[in-house]
Amino acid sequence: MTAHSDDFHAALQVLVGAGAVKQRLVDAYRRHLASLRVEDLPEAVRDRFATLRTSMHEAPAAGGMSAPEASARKMSEKDAAGHAAAILEIFAVLSTLNDSESAPRLRIVATDDDTLTHDLFEVPAFLSRA
Repeated sequence: MTAHSDDFHAALQVLVGAGAVKQRLVDAYRRHLASLRVEDLPEAVRDRFATLRTSMHEAPAAGGMSAPEASARKMSEKDAAGHAAAILEIFAVLSTLNDSESAPRLRIVATDDDTLTHDLFEVPAFLSRA
């Protein structure tokens, strides 16, 4: 996983925990997503994350609450659940992008030539000196 996938994965772990959805959303956002910059994310998820960020900063900080806390407090339960679902969707897209960008796996192909197979498993000299 990339660093961004790790951030969204960690946020999801908070979101599936116990407690009210609004509080879980605030905790997930504050602890794992607030420091992310929209322009650092892949283009496929920028708009969705920008919408989430805007929603989490819609209300100003007030009364000892941060902007995300004040914003979540003003959200309906349905809106908070929708933002939690958006975090899941962003993670799914990032996971798909990571899978498609990963290098192909290498594998050893058996041959009829025993010496070639034997050479594949022989430790190179520069490694055996260590």
